[in-house]
Amino acid sequence: MTQPHRRAVPHAVTDVPLWLLAADVAAAHLPDPDHPGRCANLRCVGEAYPCPPARDAHRAGQAATRPRLLAGGRARVAAPAASAVARFAGWFRPTRPVTPRQQPMPSPRAA
Repeated sequence: MTQPHRRAVPHAVTDVPLWLLAADVAAAHLPDPDHPGRCANLRCVGEAYPCPPARDAHRAGQAATRPRLLAGGRARVAAPAASAVARFAGWFRPTRPVTPRQQPMPSPRAA
């Protein structure tokens, strides 16, 4: 039996197994043709559509796809002005001379 929802995985999918599982669950939890406000799956008897498994499948399908980029291109960042660089030069020098820390010698232990 072929499953039409498994024919073509969209290009934006980054996690194929998660997307296929979400597609399987979503295909199994469709609205009832006689009662569109109810889920047709026998495990969801009396549940309103979309049932919890259908909502979880929708969220899993979203998690399995790459998010849409809102802006295209690259951001342009201006280089700092030379006056700003000169103004902050030397701010982070040590205030006292740096002396190397000496590590204490480990004491021998009796075995």
